[in-house]
Amino acid sequence: MPKCVFWCSQSAQLSHIPVLFQPSPCEWCRCEASSEAHCVVADCAVPECVNPVYEPEQCCPICKNGPNCFAGSTIIPAGKEVKVDECTICHCSQNGDWWKTERQATCVKRECDRL
Repeated sequence: MPKCVFWCSQSAQLSHIPVLFQPSPCEWCRCEASSEAHCVVADCAVPECVNPVYEPEQCCPICKNGPNCFAGSTIIPAGKEVKVDECTICHCSQNGDWWKTERQATCVKRECDRL
């Protein structure tokens, strides 16, 4: 747990340095009169992509290429249909609630002529 650092002021009273501090990009703390640090930690939302990126000094991951999902090993942008083979078309939903449980594209295999 982070600790509060003290120094003596001219009036010989203890002062907290700093009163508010951030030990990590996801954590914010406040020094209390009891010398204890009380901290809160950010709760990041689930990213709406299969390839989120953590940026330096940022707490939560971001989706640089926007929302997407997997169709096998292929990444499909949300809202797009992609033909993954001659007979299969997959699409990735844009519904935000869908992303809380599913990261796979919906694929439909249709009848196709084989040569």
